[in-house]
Amino acid sequence: MRWTGWIDRLFRSYYSLKFYPFRKERLSRRKEGVASGFVGIQIDGLSCPHLRQALAMGYLPNIERHLKRGYGLREYQAGLPSTTPAAQAAIFYGDGRGVPAFRWFEKSTNQLISCNDLRHVQYFRERLFQGREGLLAGGSSYANILDGEASRSVFTVSSPHPQTLFGRFGGLRVLLLLLLHPLRVCRMAAASVVEYFAELYDRWHFRKNRSWQLSEGLFPFIRIFCNVILRELQTFGVIADIYAGVPAIYTTYSGYDELAHHFGPGSRPALKNLKHTDMRIGEIMRILRHAPGARYELIILSDHGQTPGYPFEKRFGATLGDAVSAFLRQNQEAAVSSGPLEFTGVQLGYLQDELEARPKGMRHRLYRAVMRHLQYRIRQMVPETLKIDPEGGVVITYSSSLAHLYFTGRPHRLTWQEIRENQPLLLRFLCRHKGIGFVMAKGEGEKICFFHRNGQVQVTPEAPPAAGDLSFLRIYGEPHKLLPELCRFAADDSCGDLILFGVYDGKQIACFDEQVGGHGSVGGEQSRPFLILPPGHPLIGREELSGYEFLHWELFRPYVRQSTKP
Repeated sequence: MRWTGWIDRLFRSYYSLKFYPFRKERLSRRKEGVASGFVGIQIDGLSCPHLRQALAMGYLPNIERHLKRGYGLREYQAGLPSTTPAAQAAIFYGDGRGVPAFRWFEKSTNQLISCNDLRHVQYFRERLFQGREGLLAGGSSYANILDGEASRSVFTVSSPHPQTLFGRFGGLRVLLLLLLHPLRVCRMAAASVVEYFAELYDRWHFRKNRSWQLSEGLFPFIRIFCNVILRELQTFGVIADIYAGVPAIYTTYSGYDELAHHFGPGSRPALKNLKHTDMRIGEIMRILRHAPGARYELIILSDHGQTPGYPFEKRFGATLGDAVSAFLRQNQEAAVSSGPLEFTGVQLGYLQDELEARPKGMRHRLYRAVMRHLQYRIRQMVPETLKIDPEGGVVITYSSSLAHLYFTGRPHRLTWQEIRENQPLLLRFLCRHKGIGFVMAKGEGEKICFFHRNGQVQVTPEAPPAAGDLSFLRIYGEPHKLLPELCRFAADDSCGDLILFGVYDGKQIACFDEQVGGHGSVGGEQSRPFLILPPGHPLIGREELSGYEFLHWELFRPYVRQSTKP
């Protein structure tokens, strides 16, 4: 015990010196009465089965010790869509409705939404959550999609207040941390070089063992940024905030998710990357034990898992969008009339229009040739994630193993009866396609209709179908558990007129993006995320945990109430 106290004092002295510039902030929060809070760490895309695999392989020693101290590991059923934006909407605001995928289309405004785009995320964040009490109010958000009304929003796609690019990257606070800790900067630079050569080796090994190849595109740069630069800076920011006593802190480590999409969720590169994530989590655990600015509860979780998969295009010879467009061209006599798509001029054709409008001299012909080549190269670097077909009157957005198909002729969401009236063969074509497991559509009133290879079944809240009618869902999970979440999801008006789920054979799932690890829909490990809960937490003994909303109301919100007590 004497040695423990001595080590504790030594660490306190170390952190006091290391974070001396934040001493005043620490003292002021104590005067304000901030006595407790939480630190949420999200490991993006890591399923409970793959977490257990990484523990068994020795890649997570800090988390393993954490579990041995009495913390409880629980698996829960992911909500739909099983994507980070929807999960964080529910975690931070208590309601994930209105976020039907990672990418979607707003029929009422002809607005395409992609969570890779700062403007798009800010747009739907303000439209859906403006004025709501966010989980992170007065706290900090690091490397998340949504900000949860955090006072400090760093490396986060959305922001509760206008920020410059410098501010989004941490501003003077992160710059000061880097200037005061040059050794960490040197470590980050060296690790970036190591990560680059690791990417070369992993790419070579992957190509050697696969009959088809993935386009690299921007992935090597994304890998270095997520797995080294972002991981180091977000950890440093979290540690500084813990020392300062910030009451609510939430951060997402996304390196595993990126590698799992590219190499597979059970691949050596993805699982080995968790070793470095565990080291950063260990740093956070250490300051929580020895020098926190408040009494914190540490909660580690994932928002979804990933199911091993294969690219739809590599297996079936065409992207989903190209397959649907080809079908619509062959059946133009029954096509839904296309509505106005002014936004597509920005998304697709603005450069082509500019090129065609230029004079026809030699200099301009050379310019057009160069720009067309650049267009081609960019399209080769960035795999297709959406399909806009103005002639066919459809927009199709892909989010890994989930896709939404929207008809642009009408501003409201169509029922399956309206779709069949205008496109009598489309539903049959989609259901019989070998890459599509099943299709969902809205019916009249509150009815939801499932279309699959062997028929269709219509579901109403008052009249659940017979167990035999849901046999097509058995390979995806337990039908009686999946059905309520599927129906809730399909009832969201932001979903497509048709919702398409990649086919799953019990081992691999079809990914509409060019990926070998998929999530967003149902089936396999993508629906099996995990929670690591404090000892004695009531959720540990709960028989069933499903969806995302309970994470807000039953897991995180009680700690916010405790931190705001006088």
